[in-house]
Amino acid sequence: MHLPSAARRVVVLLAACAALITPLLLGAPADAASAHRTWTVTVGTQTPDMAVQGMVFLPKEVWVDAGDTIRWVAGSAEPHTVTFLAPGTTLPEFNPFDPMQVDRQGATSYNGTDYLNSGILATMTDDLFPSTQHRYALRFPTTGDYTYYCLVHGAMMTGTVHVRPAGTKYPFSQADYNRQGAHQGHAAIEEGRMLWRETRQSVPADTVVLGANGTMSSVMRFIRSTIVVHRGDTVNFTIVTPGAPHTVTFGTEPANIFAPSGDPTHYTGGDLNSGLLVAPGQSFKVTFDTAGTFHYICALHDLMGMVGKVVVLD
Repeated sequence: MHLPSAARRVVVLLAACAALITPLLLGAPADAASAHRTWTVTVGTQTPDMAVQGMVFLPKEVWVDAGDTIRWVAGSAEPHTVTFLAPGTTLPEFNPFDPMQVDRQGATSYNGTDYLNSGILATMTDDLFPSTQHRYALRFPTTGDYTYYCLVHGAMMTGTVHVRPAGTKYPFSQADYNRQGAHQGHAAIEEGRMLWRETRQSVPADTVVLGANGTMSSVMRFIRSTIVVHRGDTVNFTIVTPGAPHTVTFGTEPANIFAPSGDPTHYTGGDLNSGLLVAPGQSFKVTFDTAGTFHYICALHDLMGMVGKVVVLD
C-alpha cells in the first residue's frame, strides 16, 4: 500500500514511540536492573539550635549490591568520621592531633581489609579541624558485612553496610532509607531532650554539668549554664556520662585547648582552661576570689552555643 509522505512520517513516529515505550511496559533489560547505584546515608542530626546532637548514622544499616557506592553526607555541626578499621585492630581513643584520624585516608573503594577514613565530616568548619569535609563516598566491590565507626564518638556511633552479590534484589529503596533515617534521628533527638531534662533536675546547686550523653545522643550545653555563687565559693564543673569531650575555658582560648592552663584555686578573672574533660566523674573545680560576672565556653562547642557564666556576689 502506498502512503502519502505525511502519513509515512506518522507511522514512523508511532513505531519509534512504541520502541521506547515497550521496554518500560515489559520491564527494563537485565543489564539495566543490575546497574550500579549510589546510596545516601546522613551522618548525625541535630535540633535547629544545635543544642541536642543525634550521634547516629541515618539509617544505621544499609543493604547494597557489589559495585554500588555509598555517599555519606554531614547532617550536624558536631564533627564525625566514617571509619572502616582493618581486621584485627581495635577502636582507638580519639586523638584530634592524629592525621590518620582527622584527615581522609585510603582509597575510594573498600575491599574489606584496609583502613579507610573519611576524615572529619561536619556542616561547619572551625580552626580545630580545618580539613573538615561535608561528604564522603566509597564504592563496595566485595561482598560481606562491614561495620564502621565514628572515631570521635567511638562505640556509641556505629553503622553497618551489607554488600550482597551484584544483581541481588534490593530490600529497600532510597526513599525507604530516608524514612528509616528520619525515624531513627527523631528517636535520638527525643532521647537527648529527655536526658537534658533529667540531668538538669539532678544537678546540685554548686555544680555545672558539661553536657550529657545517652546511647545515641548528646546534649551540647552546660547544664545549669548560669550559676550564682558568693566570693570564696567553689564551682564544680563535671562530666557525668561518657561520650563527647568538653572544656571549661575562661578568657582567651589557649593555643592548646586540650591542656590545662591557669590557676583554678584562686580565680580572679583572666585566662583559665580545664583542658580536655571526657571521663565520667572527671571534674574541674574553680574557686572565685573576686565578685563579678565571668563568662566561659566549651572551646570545642562554643560555635554551637555551648557557653555559660558564673555570677559571683560579695
